[in-house]
Amino acid sequence: MKCDVKENYTSLKSANLNTKFKVVKVHENLGINMLRRLGDLGIVEGTEISVLKKSFLGKTLLVSLNGYTLSFRDNIAKIIEVKKVI
Repeated sequence: MKCDVKENYTSLKSANLNTKFKVVKVHENLGINMLRRLGDLGIVEGTEISVLKKSFLGKTLLVSLNGYTLSFRDNIAKIIEVKKVI
């Protein structure tokens, strides 16, 4: 039986700035329409992503993936689990 060690995973909201991460999982908390939208934007398992900036209160994040930048609210960034690329 394979056991995943989750200690290397973190949410995108708590990810460090200017560090490359790989998307591990997107939780289904926001519903199928939001999952489909995130998939259309390229946020799927295995995508490399990095956080460029965070707002002063941490409510908005500016991220870079697949050659473009996106802005996320913190409620969406919380459901995206990432792992640091070594």
